[in-house]
Amino acid sequence: MHVLTDGVGGLLRLVVRLSFLAAGAVFFMSLLVAGVVVAGAYTLWSLLRGRRPTLQDILRFQRERGGWAGSFGTHTTRRSRTATSDDVIEAQAREITRVVR
Repeated sequence: MHVLTDGVGGLLRLVVRLSFLAAGAVFFMSLLVAGVVVAGAYTLWSLLRGRRPTLQDILRFQRERGGWAGSFGTHTTRRSRTATSDDVIEAQAREITRVVR
């Protein structure tokens, strides 16, 4: 009798594990498809507006999302940039005589 219940229990455990594995694979694939759909929609939207999607646009979203500090509820404030010697660029001024329209 124990052999029969052990066999049925082992088979049941195998079925439960395989069902969890299948559910995880379906969830992963749905997230992957959702990511591809969002990336395609963003690319199409950018092209319809006449702008080529760039890596800087994508990284801008990551910077804005990463503004929260490690603990929940504390938000880091954006500090205004102060001018440093790296921000100053010296260039020769030249007069533009022809306006291109």
